[in-house]
Amino acid sequence: MTTLRRILSEKRRLIWPLVVVLVANAAVFALVVYPLARKVALGEQDADVAMMALTNARRDHANARATVTGKAQADTELQTFYGDVLPPDLSGARRITYLPIDRLAREASLRVERQTFDTAAIRDSDLARCTLTAVLTGEYREIRRFIHQLETRPEFIVIENVNLAQNENETSRGITVTLQIATYYRSGGHGN
Repeated sequence: MTTLRRILSEKRRLIWPLVVVLVANAAVFALVVYPLARKVALGEQDADVAMMALTNARRDHANARATVTGKAQADTELQTFYGDVLPPDLSGARRITYLPIDRLAREASLRVERQTFDTAAIRDSDLARCTLTAVLTGEYREIRRFIHQLETRPEFIVIENVNLAQNENETSRGITVTLQIATYYRSGGHGN
């Protein structure tokens, strides 16, 4: 008999319970512990995915809230602009475009050759545009001073076009400037 067989036959009472315990341990691991460990790992993955989804949802909610707040603020600022900055109607628009040209031209020592006035509704809007085209004659520095005074006025005026031409006639010297300015006003229910 070999040594191993002799040990197994003599220590059979100790070895069989150890073998049974090892087989039972392997069976418990294979049938209980391993499947539970896989379920836990899958549960952790699901929890990570859910946490990422929650983080994304919170970020989207914060972005949506910021958009709503920004839109409300923009609406408030737009109403302030319409109410406080833009002229209320056509007569107000004429007042801030037509009247200052004569006064500012006199202050800048310019001569007003002619002025034309036009209004136009803006498509898909409740705003209308009031445009004034003026032809002025004078020296370059006077024209610069006039444009500066016009630009720094508190009213909402847009200088849309400036054309300069040198006068070489014997009757008129200096520069002729054709200036197109515009302002906007609320038409329809809020103005004329």
